Amino acid sequence: MKRRILVIGGVAAGPAAAAKAKRVDSSAEVILVESGEHISYGICELPYFIGGEVKDPGRLIVYTPERFEMEKGVVVKTLHRAESIHPLRRLVEVRDFERSVVLEIPYDRLIVATGSRPKRLGIAGEDARNVFTVKSYPHALALERFIAESHPRKAVIIGAGYIGMEMAESLAVRGIECVLIHRHDLPMWGLEQGTREAVAEELSAHGVRFVAKSEVIGFDVSGDLLVKRVRTQNESFDCDLVIVSIGVEPESTLAATAGARCGSHHGILTDRRQVTSVGNIYAAGDCCEVRNVVSQKWMYAPLATIAARQGRVAGENAAGGSAIFRGALRSIAVRVFSLEVARVGLSSHEAKEHGFDAVTGHIEANSRIPFFAGNAKVHVTTVAEKRTGRLLGANVYGRDGAVLRANTLALAIQQRLSARDLAETDLIYSPPFSPLWDPLLIAASRLNKPMRDNEKPDSD
Repeated sequence: MKRRILVIGGVAAGPAAAAKAKRVDSSAEVILVESGEHISYGICELPYFIGGEVKDPGRLIVYTPERFEMEKGVVVKTLHRAESIHPLRRLVEVRDFERSVVLEIPYDRLIVATGSRPKRLGIAGEDARNVFTVKSYPHALALERFIAESHPRKAVIIGAGYIGMEMAESLAVRGIECVLIHRHDLPMWGLEQGTREAVAEELSAHGVRFVAKSEVIGFDVSGDLLVKRVRTQNESFDCDLVIVSIGVEPESTLAATAGARCGSHHGILTDRRQVTSVGNIYAAGDCCEVRNVVSQKWMYAPLATIAARQGRVAGENAAGGSAIFRGALRSIAVRVFSLEVARVGLSSHEAKEHGFDAVTGHIEANSRIPFFAGNAKVHVTTVAEKRTGRLLGANVYGRDGAVLRANTLALAIQQRLSARDLAETDLIYSPPFSPLWDPLLIAASRLNKPMRDNEKPDSD
């Protein structure tokens, strides 16, 4: 009898799961339902569309529903919102927006990939016409349309995380004056102190005003439903445009209502096969929590890389396979104007919070041979376990080659290498790309020496 696999949700995890399920069991009927019009697009590219680096929004579409159906053999139902799951009857109630009816779709295996939703401020005026989030393709199109039609001159960005950084750059390069309001003393909570200070300096150097330790308490809204002023506890800021980028939270309500167990971050908990606590239901992507492979604790890491990997595992197993998802590090990077910033693994704060006796080291070194064009300083902060030297996390920032070096550190951390192991790694020496002693080798050697000598390493 033909197996029916129903997938709820698009973007990263859902399409990855559906395509993998169909490849594993070509005889299965695989159905993907999505509440919007689009099922697969580059979400991380959205700020660069706003900034003008991506000229054609159509380039952001990875698969149209029609092409996905044709190439992957999956039945796609857009403008269909899953409203409830009935595990005992093995069916999902789905609202068809075009026909204004509610359908009952039975399944043998169900994969929940409902993603995440933007956090809200919870203040009056948040739904004004010039207040935007940048979470989806439609959000980006709406923001671009507003900018093109209204020509805003002043923007307030609320939240100085990764999206806040990207949007500050994207708006500033279009000549829009930006104020960035953040509740912490420095941008990008979760990075090391020195990295955060470098980011703050880069923002200032490009004319972005960073307002620290501030909470937005209100919007002044005009009669035409536009926010004209953003108020904090200390001062107010005139604006024509507001970007809210205070993070996202898992869209787990559908699965939780069906009985799926959720964690402290309100994300769905699964085993290593992406199976939930409810029989025949799998989950993947931003609606889930994930095991941190360093700490072995649950974390919330809404990243497309993790979502796609989880989706493939869920899809393979729903189709009868035996794939395993072993967890993730949280490897993430951002460009802040001309500064490359990357973070992999645990921060020093997280390491200590999770019970590691952690030490940190910081170095500054050349990215290439000093007299070669393009050479710039690379800063590497490493976090390691004091007794064993095991690498736990790192920050890398600089203006040349910082982010790709962080990939090497991610592999080292995931493979449980020590500072000594990394210091002895045979990395490339080629004057146009890297000096004889790559910054990573210098960082590892510097971190390893104090532990070898039973001394305390340099710290930020």
